[in-house]
Amino acid sequence: MAKLRILISEGNEVADRDTLIQSVGCAPSGLCDRMLKSIRSDIETEIFLASEEGHEPEYPLEAYDGILFTGSMSTIQDMTDGTRRQLAFARNAFESGTPMFGICWGLQLATVAAGGQGGPIATSDGKGEWPFAHDIALTEAGRIHPMHRNRPANFDSFAFHSDAVLQLPSNATVTAQNGRCVQAMEIRGPKSIFWGVQYHPEADGGQAAGFTRGFEQTLIEAGYFPDALAIKASAEFLQRLGPQYRPSSSEETTFSSLALDTFNFHPVEIINWLEHLVIPERGLRRNSVDVSLEAPKETDFVASSRKGFSV
Repeated sequence: MAKLRILISEGNEVADRDTLIQSVGCAPSGLCDRMLKSIRSDIETEIFLASEEGHEPEYPLEAYDGILFTGSMSTIQDMTDGTRRQLAFARNAFESGTPMFGICWGLQLATVAAGGQGGPIATSDGKGEWPFAHDIALTEAGRIHPMHRNRPANFDSFAFHSDAVLQLPSNATVTAQNGRCVQAMEIRGPKSIFWGVQYHPEADGGQAAGFTRGFEQTLIEAGYFPDALAIKASAEFLQRLGPQYRPSSSEETTFSSLALDTFNFHPVEIINWLEHLVIPERGLRRNSVDVSLEAPKETDFVASSRKGFSV
């Protein structure tokens, strides 16, 4: 059987990609490329620079089995030419019939492309979430949604953002949230279904440490950390954080709000997207790109989710 063909849409423009390469070794598209290939051996990927003028995917969007939108340092309210190109691409993706997934910026981008709004997180302190999102709670719809299979009802996860979904598209279902913002949702497009998360299920402790070190001054100025010593302590903790790690007594004091027992160090939502949306849809979608642009046939889950959840 042919490999699963996944298109990875890089969310960053050129300068921001270079910054991330310096801080963590590669751009989000590179991290997602490695992550996808670690999940399954039958995946082939293509990285698409959606913000760049003249850059096009190798194949028509209907020829891909899935489209993944990465995180980004961009902010949706700036509306640069690169952001406009990404929004146009996301709208085309919604018309393609190809299953979509978005992480952080990818969730905000799809929200705006579908008619909702995104922008600076609307909290009393004006802060986003870094390096963790705490007290994420699955909604009633989320508890039965296959995107969150193997997640507990409440959990913490890696998170790095100051923007969020502010207004839902009319065709969206929130599947997870906390006291700060929408954390996950499904959007039902004209032909494609989108699943997305604000947090970062693809991240690990080493990447989180790299992000934190790489944006030291920005994080201090924004009030996430008091000084460079706090950044250093946080990065050292994050570097060690993993499935077998247990914090020291001093770290437990510093990171007392972290519900480590709810952490899942596997990209649960992306695994579920592949297993419960991409692969079932692949078996029902056309095998040739030379067919008409009729809507793909639907799995039972896809058909029911277009009508809304019964909970």
